Amino acid sequence: MIIQNTSSPLKSLYIIGGRILMVLNSSELGTMSPLALVERYQDKFERVSFAYILYALDWLYTTGCVELTDQGDISLCN
Repeated sequence: MIIQNTSSPLKSLYIIGGRILMVLNSSELGTMSPLALVERYQDKFERVSFAYILYALDWLYTTGCVELTDQGDISLCN
């Protein structure tokens, strides 16, 4: 769900995706392993389920905001 009227706006893919981009942008190279990304997200922001983070990563990938490296890390697209 990208937007839903009945749930908390903090569980919106827009919010979670934006926060993921903030976490990636704050890393030194703009690249992180998926587990490190989830851990840093959980440290900086309120806890959301792993599924919500995966949904947001899927959305960011399909919109061209992030990509997978050959090592399996997640990186920002330029």
